[in-house]
Amino acid sequence: MPYSLSSVGHNGFEKADLHIHTKCSDGAFTPEEIVEKASKTGLKAISITDHDSVAGLDKAKPLAIEHAIELINGVEMSCTYQGHDIHILGYFFDHNDPELKSYLDHCKQLRTERAERMVSKLAKMGVKIEIEQIFLKAQNGTVGRPHIAAVLQDGGFVRSFSEAFSKYLGSHSPAYVKSIETHPEEIIRLLNASSGLSFLAHPGQNVPDEILRKLITFGLDGIEIVHPSHDAYKQNYYREIANEYFLLFSGGSDYHGLKDHEEDLFGQTTIPYDWVTKMKSRIVTV
Repeated sequence: MPYSLSSVGHNGFEKADLHIHTKCSDGAFTPEEIVEKASKTGLKAISITDHDSVAGLDKAKPLAIEHAIELINGVEMSCTYQGHDIHILGYFFDHNDPELKSYLDHCKQLRTERAERMVSKLAKMGVKIEIEQIFLKAQNGTVGRPHIAAVLQDGGFVRSFSEAFSKYLGSHSPAYVKSIETHPEEIIRLLNASSGLSFLAHPGQNVPDEILRKLITFGLDGIEIVHPSHDAYKQNYYREIANEYFLLFSGGSDYHGLKDHEEDLFGQTTIPYDWVTKMKSRIVTV
């Protein structure tokens, strides 16, 4: 039976959410606030998976210990393959690994440059916003398109986040600039080298099957099965592919806290903690 949004977490099993964003990338809440939310909703384990950033992990750790919540090191890393934007979720890695830290610092600079190019494109369309406004929204965190969308909304250029993406910022929209163009095999290597596991994020959103199977040959450890964009059919479909290749399962809410209705959904899109246990059994210790 698939883990639907309504059934996950019932029947007595312990719950985890391994896909959560904070203000350290494009989320609305601080890492500490996320831990408080996790405590209130009874989650046994969470992973903060900010975009190309691990800045929230050390901030969340003391409070997670205080609330007896297992905080799993996490990150969502951007890459590109055959013209497709791919997101790889990393778990259980050493977030102080020098090579990984150096790469993520490089990504922060690339994301800043991308935002500057998008602002320039918008200006040519008569939509004039300041890059400083975007940095202010990001609050020293990793800059992302949601920060640009928020500035567009503040300036009255769009009425909503969805309009900002469909009109200007989406992958087929006029102000779009490609994300980080690192090869996914390199991302998987970086995560494995820092004792971590790699999972393909929300494949049902943007990853054709032939690309997914190619990514598996690069050494993926698992697939994100449970995600708000995956209905029961997609969950079963990706579960079958994961089983076919002996891959692990992951999942989570992809919570940002930016939309009005999201506030009530925290803690509802979860996975059984048993999946976390199986992930731990796959980690190679030296």
